[in-house]
Amino acid sequence: MDIHFAPLQGYTTALYRRLHHTMWGGVECYYTPFVRIEKGDFRRRDLSDIALENNVNTPVIPQMLPRDAEELQRLTELFLSNGYKRADINMGCPFPPVALHGRGSGLLPHKEMVAELMQATKAYPEMQFSVKMRLGWQEPDEWRELIDILNDTTLTHIALHPRIGRQQYKGSVDIKAFEEFRLKCSHKIIYNGDLNTVADIERFKSQFPTIEDIMLGRGLLARPYLSTLLTSDKAPSNSEIIERTHAFHNALYNELQATSQGESQLMQRAHALWEYFLPQAPRKERKLVIKSSSARQYQIATEQLFASWHADCNNTELM
Repeated sequence: MDIHFAPLQGYTTALYRRLHHTMWGGVECYYTPFVRIEKGDFRRRDLSDIALENNVNTPVIPQMLPRDAEELQRLTELFLSNGYKRADINMGCPFPPVALHGRGSGLLPHKEMVAELMQATKAYPEMQFSVKMRLGWQEPDEWRELIDILNDTTLTHIALHPRIGRQQYKGSVDIKAFEEFRLKCSHKIIYNGDLNTVADIERFKSQFPTIEDIMLGRGLLARPYLSTLLTSDKAPSNSEIIERTHAFHNALYNELQATSQGESQLMQRAHALWEYFLPQAPRKERKLVIKSSSARQYQIATEQLFASWHADCNNTELM
């Protein structure tokens, strides 16, 4: 089973992708957070994030967030000019500031707009396109109006997160709808949604043994070692996992420290990591990390967290 690392704005940066690939591996490809056109131009941070020199030796697919065919054309040409031969089209972003402007999952109720985007891909035979999508924006059957259009487009795959956009990440995934979509879709399907532990993934594999690829997002941010556990012939011990996670954190922090403009920005960026990172770590120590107000406090708190976690590693459930 191949693992695809889903993009999350503000988290799966070029730095994060590079360090994860180097220190953990096990990921078939990493998707960049979406690149969009804002006020008529590309955002500087997006250009930096997809630049080949910032993604050396990392299997990366850039993701675009187009609203119409013109934007798709401009984004495709940007990716091609940066040396990419694959591109992912975001039709799944659930956040209202995106969706309410007709992008991401906000495209899904508009059959004519989706048809226009899919038609526009046909002008670029040199680019391999894929789609990441949800079941709909407001209703879980909006995909039905789109399936023939998608089937008529040359795509490497469709990654489906079986929720509607308005749910964001609340409620349950709709496995029944996923199964129906899979049966009606002529493309390779990648499943995405609520696969956070080895047990979650094993349950999914037993239910859908013919699905060969999965996409992990929040689950891999929480447990960056999941990809190693799922692809290694010999699983590392709890002690080894905690030691490597400690080293991974320190490598991330050191890079953030080197590239931040002052302590305030450093702390903002370091704290953001912990929104998803290691919810299974010792609760008391994790709280101290999150509440730290200076770089020194942060460093002391993280060292305490990993020391405490390692001391109790045999009684810790990591999977």
